[in-house]
Amino acid sequence: MSPSQLGAFAKSSDDQRRANVEYHVQPLSLDKFGDPLHLFPAITPSVCNLRPTSRGWVRIKSGDAADYPEIKLNYLSTPEDRKVAVDGMRYTRRIMAAKALAKYRPEEFRPGPGVQSEQELEKAAGELGTTIFHPIGTCKMGRDALAVVDERLRVRGIQRLRVVDASIMPRITSGNTNAPTYAIAEKGARMILENR
Repeated sequence: MSPSQLGAFAKSSDDQRRANVEYHVQPLSLDKFGDPLHLFPAITPSVCNLRPTSRGWVRIKSGDAADYPEIKLNYLSTPEDRKVAVDGMRYTRRIMAAKALAKYRPEEFRPGPGVQSEQELEKAAGELGTTIFHPIGTCKMGRDALAVVDERLRVRGIQRLRVVDASIMPRITSGNTNAPTYAIAEKGARMILENR
């Protein structure tokens, strides 16, 4: 089964106009995926920033296709993303302190109730944060100088090569990337069959 049994969209703070975070709630606790479960009853409410402003990169290091590329994730590199992370943790604490959950007596395991200041919460976000397996944008579609593919998904400057996956998205969708990737694949397949 998928580890996330509950999902929800929310505003990380009142200054957001619309939902800007997505919760993935797992009925478990562990240090990181692949590690054994902790031996206490737990839930893990993970907060995902739906509109991150931090940008990383994937760069070719050599002409040898066997050489791994340089990958820079660059998470939490902007003040906006750090604010959303801190606000998301504070909002999660408010949810867990709700009267409806009081009978379960929730206790915060990580980052821990002693972590309170902006700087401490930013540090905790960097230590606890991880990918949720939705990277996009390394071959973005568009017309600007950074665009890799055109509106027909053709790689600029290379004949008979297209990119047909989530990497063409210029910005991440505000939610899971699965369905938009299906749409890209269907349209891309049609374009290939049309040979245009």
